Amino acid sequence: MDKAEFNVQELPKPDITVNSSSSQTLDPDALWRSAKENLKLMIGVEEFKNTFGGCYIENISNGVAQISCDIPYKREKMLRDYRHSLQDALRKSCGLNLEVEINLRETQTVKEKYKYEYHDPKTNQSVDLFSSAENEKIQKEDTLKKAQLNPRYLFSNFIVGANNRLAEAVAQAVVESLGEAYNPVFFHGNTGVGKTHLMQAIGNEVINKFPDKKVVYISIEQFLNEMVESIRTKRNEDFRNKYRAVDLLIIDDVQFVETYPRTQEELFHTFNTLYQANKQIVLASDRPPKEIKNITDRLRSRFEGGMVADIQAPDYETRLAILQQLMIDKGATVDVPREYLDLIAKNVENNIRELEGALTKVLSLFKLGMNPTYEDIGRLLQIDLESKRKKISPAKVMKSVSEIFDVKLADIKGDRRTAYVAQCRQIVMYILRTELSMPLEQVAREVNRKDHTTVLHACEKIKALKEKDSRFNEKLQSCYKLIRE
Repeated sequence: MDKAEFNVQELPKPDITVNSSSSQTLDPDALWRSAKENLKLMIGVEEFKNTFGGCYIENISNGVAQISCDIPYKREKMLRDYRHSLQDALRKSCGLNLEVEINLRETQTVKEKYKYEYHDPKTNQSVDLFSSAENEKIQKEDTLKKAQLNPRYLFSNFIVGANNRLAEAVAQAVVESLGEAYNPVFFHGNTGVGKTHLMQAIGNEVINKFPDKKVVYISIEQFLNEMVESIRTKRNEDFRNKYRAVDLLIIDDVQFVETYPRTQEELFHTFNTLYQANKQIVLASDRPPKEIKNITDRLRSRFEGGMVADIQAPDYETRLAILQQLMIDKGATVDVPREYLDLIAKNVENNIRELEGALTKVLSLFKLGMNPTYEDIGRLLQIDLESKRKKISPAKVMKSVSEIFDVKLADIKGDRRTAYVAQCRQIVMYILRTELSMPLEQVAREVNRKDHTTVLHACEKIKALKEKDSRFNEKLQSCYKLIRE
């Protein structure tokens, strides 16, 4: 492959002065700037930030680079996982085989920021809360970042419907019996139906229940890129150890492996190593294994060897439930009318990401202080409301109100003036105005009334009632649903 493909750049060299006696003067700041760039290439930018952020070289003497670190768990992680990487990065930057010493700096500022003391009257001692609960929280966040998991994706906010019930049950079983219940698990479905959410929910739940388990989530493209980089830097063994020493390996978009024969070979051996050690493997693709072209039979048979579960596009009820959950997840403080959510759910049918995108657009209008109408939402989402309304007739509106509110059609258009019948008649007028945008005079004629002011009064009354009476609003929304079917 062409070297330029990997975007390899010359790294900045530190200021080094070498004299005839081989004693050397190194600028710690310049050396660290160069070493940081090498480390980012070796372990990735995010991992570098999580582990080495806030660190620097405080001194270099007698062949030892003294690294200053700000938090205990970072120091432990550097010593445990990245000592050799750090030495390699320094060597590449200055040409010297420096030893590494990592010191923990605990300035007063750091202590004041992180130390929370509780005085126990029984023992007359102070307890450092940060050393337990707070430190545990930080370490868990670090674990999630290292596993490349999004903490938003949980079972608790995964909406289960007819389209994904089997897949969700399989995912729960995987967490309960890691490596034993179903192995491998192969989820497949079109883009945006929730595969990634479900897989990451597995990873998050495993880390929550079993903090000592090593979990990695990765896309097949990232797997390929890391494999190529390991070949370029002659660190093949490190790459293999990274993915063959895990308890749960989650690989997304595995269908793209059909383009890379060498990646197929590496994936096959990684798969075998994990499977034989009873480690859990979870895969996802936009199609079932039998439809992935240009992969070897032995790899296909591995994919099909466990549980293959498909995830379909969500139905209307599931889409509506997803929108309501998204409102909670986003911490929405505005009350989006039910009919607006209904409009989104009915018109964004196949993709949950598009569903979320549509909701975000609607919420943005409210956050800007606007009070959008149903028509405004239609225009924002590019929904042709007029063509949809042509399918709705005044007769259908009256029939729907008759069914939901249990009133006779003849009474709606008749002369009966009881409070309940009058209210149902007002509901019809309100819907004809809001759903069909009919002129006031025409609405009046449809219900055998002569004065258009009656229609205005009816619309104002029903609008106020639905805002203060949730049970009434639920029945009104049922009318809208029936009308639009």
